[in-house]
Amino acid sequence: MKFDDMREFIDTVEKMGELERIDHAHWNLEIGAITELMAEKRGPALLFDHIPDYPAGYRILTNPFANKNRTALAIGVPTDLSPQETLKAWRQRLREFKPLPPVTVKSGPILENRITGAEIDFSRFPTPKWHEHDGGRYIGTGCSVITRDPEEGWVNIGTYKTMQYENEKDLLACKINRSQHGRTQMDKYHAEGKDCPVVITFGQDPAVWMASTDAGVRWGVSEYDFAGWMRGAPVEVIKGEFTGLPIPATAEIAIEGFVPPLDEKSAYREGPCGEWYGYYHPGSRGVNLPMVKVKAIYHRNDPILLGSMQVKPPAAYRAGIPLDAAALWDQIEAAGIEGVQGVWYMLFPYAVAVVVSIKQLYPGHGKQAALAASGTRAAMNGNCKMVIVVDEDVDITNNDEVMWALISRCNPEQVEIFRGLKTNPDDPMLTPEQRAKDDFTMGRLFFDACRPYTRRGEFPRVNKFSDGYRQEILGKWKNLFK
Repeated sequence: MKFDDMREFIDTVEKMGELERIDHAHWNLEIGAITELMAEKRGPALLFDHIPDYPAGYRILTNPFANKNRTALAIGVPTDLSPQETLKAWRQRLREFKPLPPVTVKSGPILENRITGAEIDFSRFPTPKWHEHDGGRYIGTGCSVITRDPEEGWVNIGTYKTMQYENEKDLLACKINRSQHGRTQMDKYHAEGKDCPVVITFGQDPAVWMASTDAGVRWGVSEYDFAGWMRGAPVEVIKGEFTGLPIPATAEIAIEGFVPPLDEKSAYREGPCGEWYGYYHPGSRGVNLPMVKVKAIYHRNDPILLGSMQVKPPAAYRAGIPLDAAALWDQIEAAGIEGVQGVWYMLFPYAVAVVVSIKQLYPGHGKQAALAASGTRAAMNGNCKMVIVVDEDVDITNNDEVMWALISRCNPEQVEIFRGLKTNPDDPMLTPEQRAKDDFTMGRLFFDACRPYTRRGEFPRVNKFSDGYRQEILGKWKNLFK
């Protein structure tokens, strides 16, 4: 279904019984801790209000898509499917992708409040301090950063964490890593000595935000076009007064600003911030990073800040299913691997630990699938450290099932290690010497946890009741298992 803004999504989620309203939680750590604990449970979305020091109605939404049902709702697939069926449905939808560009309108709710000049001050919003050891308050965790390529003209939207400064009311730190499309566009401006125009929204309709995070939109395709297709209607945008960039007309909060060329001697620092790997480390404290000089703030009445704080795996903080696994699945099959039954990530949201299910067709099939998966662009971008290949009888969405297969069907003597493959700058295992040389490489493990092909007929039988008899018992004793 189509959501025109985040408020419609919140209303729908509440009717589903998957929203918890929380009053009087403090912006300093308390909101972050509650969100972390609920993310670990894959619990409901959380809407915080009556936050100390701020007006009633200035709200924060967290944990919005951190289970399978809410993710399915946001990406437009049925909510009554299993996790693997949900991913298959999303993969099928992706095959039907046709760009649907945004439409420009003259006005929208985002223009209900306009703040410029000396009145710019981010302390008006209840930005949380998310983690105990964070170096600042991060207004941008569930944000969308909008830039335009100065040569090719297309608009990119990405999610890059954004920190505000206590004593710099019109300045934001926006950590965009060099591998990101938005950073490539920004570098083009800076190469010519120009400031890069940027818009950042902090609360937008689910399709826009999902497109900017997990969709894997390729270079040259605007996430606006992808979001329009996903929601079945063009995204309405307003032309920015200072940047000319398209601003979602129904966003909750938006800023316009410019990023000057990076200054190696800048005194400004960002972070540290708890990262998605589950650690603080040297790479989580940004230096020589984009600094946004803000020209204007726009916000709706009673704005809702979207929070997507990073939490220690395996808690889900972004999506209840690994949407990027759909692209990985396609790329494995494009490499000529047959019999692929499913692809999953053990740790959301990235492909750090990839699990591939196959129906074995020939000797060496499992190892070949592992090699193909490791070499894909999706695995490289997802910072893959291990690939586990299992038979089709293993539920790859269940980590306990995967570990059972790994323990019972893998010969440790046959585990393979490949060295010198790409990893993420956030990887806590990178040494100081590697960081100093920009050597972001790491080894990768391949586990063939399939039954040995030549022993398939004689391999010990699994000690589990048949699916048919299990369903018969569940039906007969349904009151026991409700």
